[in-house]
Amino acid sequence: MIGYIVVLAVYVLFVGALVVTDRFAVIYHWAVVPMVLLIWAVFALTTALDPTRAGLLRLGAFTVITGINLFVVPATVDRATFHDVLAYTAGAFVLIALPTVLVGSYGIVGVMISPWHTNLELLGVVLNTPTSVFKNPNHLSGLAAMGAIAAGARYTRSYTPLAAGLVGLNALGAVLAGGRAALLALVVAAGLYVVYRLFGPAAMALLVAVGALAVVVSFGMMFGVVPGPRAITNVDLSGRRALWTAAYEAIRDRPVIGWGPGRDVAVLDNYMESSVNATHNSYLRMFLISGVLGGGAYLALTTIVVVIGFPTVQRETLFGFLLLSVFLTLELFAGMTIFGLSLLSILGALLVGYTQLSTESRQVEFSFR
Repeated sequence: MIGYIVVLAVYVLFVGALVVTDRFAVIYHWAVVPMVLLIWAVFALTTALDPTRAGLLRLGAFTVITGINLFVVPATVDRATFHDVLAYTAGAFVLIALPTVLVGSYGIVGVMISPWHTNLELLGVVLNTPTSVFKNPNHLSGLAAMGAIAAGARYTRSYTPLAAGLVGLNALGAVLAGGRAALLALVVAAGLYVVYRLFGPAAMALLVAVGALAVVVSFGMMFGVVPGPRAITNVDLSGRRALWTAAYEAIRDRPVIGWGPGRDVAVLDNYMESSVNATHNSYLRMFLISGVLGGGAYLALTTIVVVIGFPTVQRETLFGFLLLSVFLTLELFAGMTIFGLSLLSILGALLVGYTQLSTESRQVEFSFR
């Protein structure tokens, strides 16, 4: 609860600074707004049906902060500046984590930086799995993967050794942290970039469409909805199969508006023999917490931002689209959505917000003087 209040306060100060300096503005795309409003409405309804102090704070934080990320920040902070901040911030977290790879835990400014409980041996050297300041290496890996792409945008603008080194540093952080979803996302982004450079945006669009279809078909095969090879049907994905099956059963029991934001873990505990800590699939989680209405709107929103991102693909916006592809890939195996307060959730909302900067978007500036 304290975290919601602190983050909300920071965003209120940000908006206050924009108002004081007469820089407040919003940008929106006509196709994005209805989906966001529908999801907010479902969140408000489920919270009203079972009101709690934490639920009301969560609702306020999710709507206000997500709204600022989607509609205010992209209108007031240049896209290139956002990419630079992301690249350098991710690089800083990787630098903090690097000593733990070889020496283990160490203290900095009174804060203990510790590695994860796993390691690997490479050429006779034991390498610890870094976490930086995060509780889980997957968070560092996801941030570093995004940082590598953002640093790529920086490099195409400056062609400096520093920018090139930043690409390598963040990529190294993603690899050492070992998050498989982040590494897959990085490979997907690299593949899209190569296809774009060799064959152009039309070929990249085709690859995205084919890839999205392959994901849907693969998940259908995994759960027996679509006929497929036994090898795919028996895929476990580190226990996610049982978890996703439980989530499906919970969605079926409350299909229209879901169980409400913040209740997914508690609900899943009732459908699993062992305790869980996350849904590990953002799209499934949206159906779980907001039913067919919210989950369908979230899938539609995802499709919309991918479609509107193509017409303006060029140097800087290309990397914005690649960052979006990283986030959407991470969502397949992690529980964060753009409606949240985690670092990756906030970054995802910002990426969706910047994707709105197309020819069909509208910007409204406000003057309070």
